[in-house]
Amino acid sequence: MPKYTLSSLKKAVRDPSLAVGEIDQALCQVRSWKFEAQHGPGIDMMEEDWDVLILLDACRYDYFRNQVNISGELERVISPGARSWEFMQQTFAGRELHDTVYVTANPHTEKLDSNIFYTVETLLDSWNQDLGTVLPENVVSAAIEANANYPNKRLIIHFMQPHKPHLGPTAEQIRQRVELKGWDKYHGHSDKKTERDGISLWKAVEENKVTIDELRKAYSQSLDIVLEEVEGLIQSIPGKTIISADHGEMLGERGAITRQFGHPKMYTPELRVVPWFLVQPTDSRRDVEPEEPIGYERLDDEVVENRLAALGYTAE
Repeated sequence: MPKYTLSSLKKAVRDPSLAVGEIDQALCQVRSWKFEAQHGPGIDMMEEDWDVLILLDACRYDYFRNQVNISGELERVISPGARSWEFMQQTFAGRELHDTVYVTANPHTEKLDSNIFYTVETLLDSWNQDLGTVLPENVVSAAIEANANYPNKRLIIHFMQPHKPHLGPTAEQIRQRVELKGWDKYHGHSDKKTERDGISLWKAVEENKVTIDELRKAYSQSLDIVLEEVEGLIQSIPGKTIISADHGEMLGERGAITRQFGHPKMYTPELRVVPWFLVQPTDSRRDVEPEEPIGYERLDDEVVENRLAALGYTAE
């Protein structure tokens, strides 16, 4: 809980909005403690029975439930984290997962130790510079290649969608109407980023430049797009397949007093309740064998930081 001093109280009197912010943060912290006490640390996905684990980044259970058209069985589970790096720390860090290959579009993966997985296939070189993300079709191509190269390994396939920047017609309409804060294209062989003028998507909503309905529609359309790619992918890769998420997303719901967007540092059902979808049928299984890791080429720290910044992540 925050510590309040005479100085902070004087500031709050001069600017009441500061007091609202302090109170809101404190109430959100209490809500997080209650959530953790009620639900515990969450699922250990690596201990579950699967051959292929497909992770949709920032995918909420309720949206997934309403939009999935793939044949299978859906459950609710509690993610061990409310943000990608927290999820990875709780799920992967400090373990020997030498029977697993991680195909990932999420830049946070680069912060994990090199010897956790048999190998990692990072897709940050497939970065779409116009949008500032890795498109789902690039993930599908890499996953199919990894399946061919590592038939005796479990596969984790981590898509960036429906995490922003969103895909689809509503997101494109927003970008045409509102200059969103982001990063200009990289020039030449340099990976130096240049920040362009504009405001964040969340700020645009708060300033009524983008409505909450538009935000939610853009998120939903992004989920439809990635689910269509996933539906095609699961026809190409054998094995018992689960579709889940690293965490969820706040889309304007109230944390305590104020509306919350993205994945702030708090625990709510919107952030921690994720789908656990068993794809049917499950007749074929992979013959999985652990082996000594073969390593992989890691990206430059500055490149990773630029990719994280483009996705709206601050340093963690």
